[in-house]
Amino acid sequence: MKELEIMEAIKTRRSSRSFEDRPIPEDVITDIKDAIMHSPSGSNAQESHFVIVQDKNQILKLKRFAQGVSGTPAAIVVLCSNKQEALIRGGQDTAEVLRFVNLGIVASFIILVAQSHGVGNCPARSFHQQSIKQILELPEEVDPELLISLGYTDQKPRPKTIKSVTEVISHERYNYSEN
Repeated sequence: MKELEIMEAIKTRRSSRSFEDRPIPEDVITDIKDAIMHSPSGSNAQESHFVIVQDKNQILKLKRFAQGVSGTPAAIVVLCSNKQEALIRGGQDTAEVLRFVNLGIVASFIILVAQSHGVGNCPARSFHQQSIKQILELPEEVDPELLISLGYTDQKPRPKTIKSVTEVISHERYNYSEN
């Protein structure tokens, strides 16, 4: 992906909550897998695990316990953490904080890859963790932390409103602008 394409994906990405009844092509899923595998991981801990759900019945089961997932997505990527493995592979900081930073980074990669292929997406944290864990048969030490729904949107997303640059970004110290 060229720089321009990355910036275009960033600038045009909006949360999609309503989807067409159309599967995601395997090449898109492969690119999402590649993005996951090549995402940075603090201390190179690589403590996360990901479950890609494409089976319609499994998606419906997940949706029963995930109020944050709207519409009927073609796939859901479940981002999971493993505190024990994070502690072993990256130490206390990774176990307590960095594993969530790592998941945030990989979530961004997944979202941007999906967007670059024209696949709508929406991250959701509103779900019953134990129910999702049980449905996916996750081991005791692995917890679902974020769900990203994927699909071809059937409604145009709302326009994005953003604050001014000076409200969000400072230079050298808080509330200081070079301009």
